[in-house]
Amino acid sequence: MSKTSTKFQSGQPIIAQLLSLIPDNVFQKAVLDTQSDRYYKQMKSKDHFICLFYAVLTRNSSLREVCKNITLIAKKLLYVGLKQLPARSTLSDANRKRDSQFFASIYMGLYLHYKTTLKTNWGPIGGEVDLDQVEVFDSTTITLFKEILKGAGRNPLTGKKKGGIKVFTKMNLSEGVPDFICMKAAATNENVFLKVLNLPEGGIAVFDKGFNRYRYFDQWTQHNRFFVTRLKDNARYEVIAENNTEPFADVLKDQSIYLKYKHEGVSRTVTLRLITYQDPYSGEILQFLTNLIGHTSMTVALIYKNRWVIEVLFKQIKQNFELKYFLSDSENGIKSQIWMALILNLLFTILHRRIKEAEDFSTMVMVAAKNLCSYVNLQTFLTNTAEYCRNWFKSELGKVQLEFQWSG
Repeated sequence: MSKTSTKFQSGQPIIAQLLSLIPDNVFQKAVLDTQSDRYYKQMKSKDHFICLFYAVLTRNSSLREVCKNITLIAKKLLYVGLKQLPARSTLSDANRKRDSQFFASIYMGLYLHYKTTLKTNWGPIGGEVDLDQVEVFDSTTITLFKEILKGAGRNPLTGKKKGGIKVFTKMNLSEGVPDFICMKAAATNENVFLKVLNLPEGGIAVFDKGFNRYRYFDQWTQHNRFFVTRLKDNARYEVIAENNTEPFADVLKDQSIYLKYKHEGVSRTVTLRLITYQDPYSGEILQFLTNLIGHTSMTVALIYKNRWVIEVLFKQIKQNFELKYFLSDSENGIKSQIWMALILNLLFTILHRRIKEAEDFSTMVMVAAKNLCSYVNLQTFLTNTAEYCRNWFKSELGKVQLEFQWSG
């Protein structure tokens, strides 16, 4: 075997290579912290995790499908510690009963373990704001097949509306993966998320106008937390000063304003900054609300522009990992599957950074999912695909020609 051929070989199948990205101490800590093996004689945490990992990555849509497929590749899964082949009823019980917090704990353990690796730096925004200062947050709704969690909106004229789960997410702009997740029924108001949200001191929160709550704006301003959002269409305010708009043609106004709100029956005011900006491409007029005082108006506009990164994240997770078909009809099982999708997204993000984004993210996930039992070194292959193809073709062509000669 040539050196080039050896370079692309691995002693483990691709599924084992992916699972090896999860340190043992992270897994064991999650088991201990959540007591996830307590009362379980069958389907221990490791077996349950491997089954759900495989199911979500390969887009299995039923428990029967998961169990049969895992049985066929069980020999390959011995590498990663699978100790029991899953029975459909046992896997169903595990999805329903094992607390989804076990999967949440693994996700957060992985996030902390790879936090330094995740950081990227493509320069400060507007030359003033470092990426790791910016915390982007938003929510996305996942529609469910039955009324498990209360869906948003009115009931349809015929029948009941389907349930839904709202995933509130915060991510640091320099990392590109969620660092805080909160799952609630789709009908949950954004106020619930703002109550539990923990912004770092000196950080800049970026969010859309659906999260506008003046009381929180006032609190953040008093405690050295900053934000950039858009002004609501029906907002009432009083202009108290016209600020210098600087030499930016797209910035139409830069104003200091008063906003009034009531809290516990008491009327209060908060002083903020309102920037009116015209998009140079669409011509749309946008109004940005912020408590950032010392930054240029263009920097504020650029900070908000980066809010769309979280929309790309939501799309990436939904497109690449199974969130259309759920393997459980319980709230706990559904949350566990969402956490697994987040775990997979985190692991593939790590791999994407390691290969220096040499391959498209979706292509990388699809290649891995369709070749989980291959013994090719996935990271090396993704980085040097052209080299692998050239050498494989020459090697296989030589074998075919030799066999042809002998048979003749």
